[in-house]
Amino acid sequence: MVNILKQLFSYVLTQKALAFIVILAIFISQVAELAIPLLIGLTIDNILKSIETGNFETSLVLSGVGLIVIASLIRNITHFLGRYSGYLQGEAIIRKIRTDLFIKYETSNMKFFDRHRTGDLMSRATTDLEPIGEFLVWGERILLQAFLTYTGIYLVLLSIDVTLFVLIAIVTPSLLLLSYWISRILGPLFFELREKYGELTAVITENISGAQIVRAFHAEEYEKRKFDEQNQGYMELRAYAFKIRSLFLPSIVLVVNLLVTILIYAGGVAAIQERVTIGLLISLFTYFTMLALPTRFLAFSLITYQRVVAAGNRVFSLIEDTSFTEQEMVGYRVPSNETPEIQFDQAFFKYSDRTILSNISLTIKSGEKIAILGSTGSGKSTLISLIPRFQDVSSGQVLVKYNGDTHNITDLDLSTWRKRVGFVHQEPFLFGRTIKENLTFELGDIGTKEIEQFLEITQLADFVKSLPNGIDTIVGERGVTLSGGQKQRLAIARMLLRKNPIMILDDATSSLDIYTEALFLEAFDDLLKSSPIKHTVIFITQRLSTLKNVDRIIILNRGQIVEEGTHDKLMSTGEIYPLLWKTQEDGQVDIKLTLEKIIKERDE
Repeated sequence: MVNILKQLFSYVLTQKALAFIVILAIFISQVAELAIPLLIGLTIDNILKSIETGNFETSLVLSGVGLIVIASLIRNITHFLGRYSGYLQGEAIIRKIRTDLFIKYETSNMKFFDRHRTGDLMSRATTDLEPIGEFLVWGERILLQAFLTYTGIYLVLLSIDVTLFVLIAIVTPSLLLLSYWISRILGPLFFELREKYGELTAVITENISGAQIVRAFHAEEYEKRKFDEQNQGYMELRAYAFKIRSLFLPSIVLVVNLLVTILIYAGGVAAIQERVTIGLLISLFTYFTMLALPTRFLAFSLITYQRVVAAGNRVFSLIEDTSFTEQEMVGYRVPSNETPEIQFDQAFFKYSDRTILSNISLTIKSGEKIAILGSTGSGKSTLISLIPRFQDVSSGQVLVKYNGDTHNITDLDLSTWRKRVGFVHQEPFLFGRTIKENLTFELGDIGTKEIEQFLEITQLADFVKSLPNGIDTIVGERGVTLSGGQKQRLAIARMLLRKNPIMILDDATSSLDIYTEALFLEAFDDLLKSSPIKHTVIFITQRLSTLKNVDRIIILNRGQIVEEGTHDKLMSTGEIYPLLWKTQEDGQVDIKLTLEKIIKERDE
C-alpha cells in the first residue's frame, strides 16, 4: 500500500507559496473568529457593569463593538483568501498529479498496457482524482480549521474555568474513537468501490471501442447482461457504503449535541456559582456551539480521507511503479542520415513463462530489404518490436553498427533512435483528427505538395481529393470513416513522410487489393531508389507478391529461424519455401494458412 499522506505532502511542497498563504490565512481567520465571542462577552460585561454602577462608558462599549467589527472583517477577508488559495493549490496539485499520470502512460512500455485495461487507466486519470481533488481543495483547510478551533477553545476554557476544560477533554476522545472506528470500516469499502468502478469503466470503454464486433456477433444482449452485473454490483456496494456513512454522521451529531448539552449545564452552574461572568457565559455558549460545526466537518473529512486513500492507492501505485517504465538512455545519439546494420545476437524473449523467441541470430545489412514469413504465433511481430525497443530481449542482445562502431541498442538515446525507425502496424491507429493532422503528427508544419507526393505513392491522392474538405477532412475516432485499406495506406504515408532510415511494415498491406498493393510497391521502390540515403526495409507479409523484390527472406517457426536466404536460394535449397510457391497460383494468394499447413505436416 502507498503512503498517501507522504505522497500528498510531496505534492503540497510543489506549491509552497500557496500552501504558506493558506496556512497563514486560516490561522489569522481562526484567531479572529475565536476572538469574536470573547470580545462580545467582555463588551456585554462592560455594559452590565455600567448599568450596575450607573456610569455608562460609551467609549468603552464602542471600542468593544469596533473591535468586534474589525475582527469580523479580518476573519471574512482571510477566510476568503484561505479558501481561494486552497482552491488554487488543490487544482494545481491535481493538475500535477494528472500530468504525472499522463507522463506515466506516455513513458511506459507495451507490457504496461498488456497488464492494464484502457477503461481502468482512464478511471485512474479521471474519477479517481476527484476525491483527491476535493480533499486538497477543502479537506486540508477544514482539518486545519478544526484543529485550530479545538485548540483555541481548549485554551479559552482552560483560562476561564478548569472544570469546563476537564469536561470537554473527557468527552472529546469519544468523538475521535467513533470517527476512527467508522473510518476503519469505510476504508476497505471505498477501495473496493474504486476497483469496481474501474472494472465498470473498462466494460463501457471496451464496448464503445468494439462496437462493430459486438454488432457483428449480435452480442448486444450478452454484453448488456455483463454490464448489468457490473453495474448492479457497483450500485449495491455504493448503497452499503452510503448506509454506513448515514449511520456514522447521526452518531457524530448525537455525541456533539450531548457534549454541548453537558457544557451548557456546566457553564450555567459556573455562572450561578459566580466562577464566570454573564458576558463570559455567553462567550462560552458561543464557543460550545462553535464546536459542533468543525466536529461534523472533521468527521466528514475522515470519511473523505478514506475515499482519498482508496483512490490514491490506485493512482500513486501506478506513478510509483517503475517496472514498466522505459528508461530514456542518454547514450549514443544516432546520426539522422545514416542507416545502420542491425544484428540479433542469440536473442531470447519470454512473456511471463512462455518463450516467444529462442536463440535468434540474424544480421540485417544497411539498406537491405527483407521479408519475414511465419505462421501465427511464430514470433514475427515480437522480433521486429525489438528494433524500436517496444520490447527488450530477455537474454542475448540487439546491436547496431554505425561506421564500423558497434553499439548495444540499450545504449542508444531512445528518443533519437526511435525517430530513425518507421513502423506501420497491421491495424494502424489513427487519431480522431484531420487527415493532415494524422499525417504530420509530431512533425509540425509540412507543405501540402509534399503531403500530396506521399499520398500519390500510397495510392490515396484521388480519394483524398474527392473528399469535401480534402486533407482537412476529419477521419473520426480511430479512423472510423475510412476503410481498412485506406487506414493502412494513410499510416504508410505517415511513416514515409518521416523519411526514416529503417522502415518496418508489419503486414501493413494486408487490407489492400492485389492491384493497389502492386501500384504502391512499385511507387515505393521508386521512392527508395531516388532517396539520398539508403533505407533498410523490413516486411512482415502474408503475400508472396511482396517477396518478389526483397533481398532476403526469413521464415520463422515457434520463435526460431528455420529458413533464410534469397528467393532463388530458398527455391533451390529450402524445404518450406518451395512448397509455398508450388501450392499457390502465380504467387498471388495469401500464404498464411498454407504456411501453417506445410510446417505442421513437416513437424509431423
